[in-house]
Amino acid sequence: MGNGRETVRGLLEAIASPGPEGGGGAAAALTAATAAALVAMVGGVAARHAPSEAGLGEIVADAEALRRRLVVLIERDVQAFRRVLEAARRRDETRGPALRDALVEATEVPLELAAASARILERCLVLLPAARPSTLADLGVAGALAAAALEGAALTARANLEGLDAPAFVADARRRLDQLVRDGAALRARLTQALPGRARDVDSTPR
Repeated sequence: MGNGRETVRGLLEAIASPGPEGGGGAAAALTAATAAALVAMVGGVAARHAPSEAGLGEIVADAEALRRRLVVLIERDVQAFRRVLEAARRRDETRGPALRDALVEATEVPLELAAASARILERCLVLLPAARPSTLADLGVAGALAAAALEGAALTARANLEGLDAPAFVADARRRLDQLVRDGAALRARLTQALPGRARDVDSTPR
């Protein structure tokens, strides 16, 4: 775990710095990646106790794929923000088009993050009936983190869209965001309603 802790520490220090090495988008992607990791863990524990359940292996594989992709999005968000800053510093006729293109790219990252966060919420719901009682709190935390990441992604994307001179892209991005936020809220509500019922099954059974 030593190297992992160092990686997390370095990322958090980068986010805390006043430079362009991190920000809200990177923080939201890290949050979503943590949620995906929890889903993989809960699914893995369930699969260990029910190895014949093929669906559990699929959930774990999906969660692991999401986690890996979200880690990539952390760096993509940082790079996209750097390009926005570089474009904004231009003082010639290329500034407008360069800034527009950079903002479009910077918006695509949180859009993908929002979609991944909604997918994690959906995986939480699918996994809930099979989750071991001792991992229900972990699954609840995964849902809370995924919902927070989705909200953070939406905030980041909408900030990028303000003043962006690309009407077709802006309209489509806002439509996609609105749908993802609605879907995420519905999934979060269903998970919040379903968890207390499963929580009554909690016992002292170890993982």
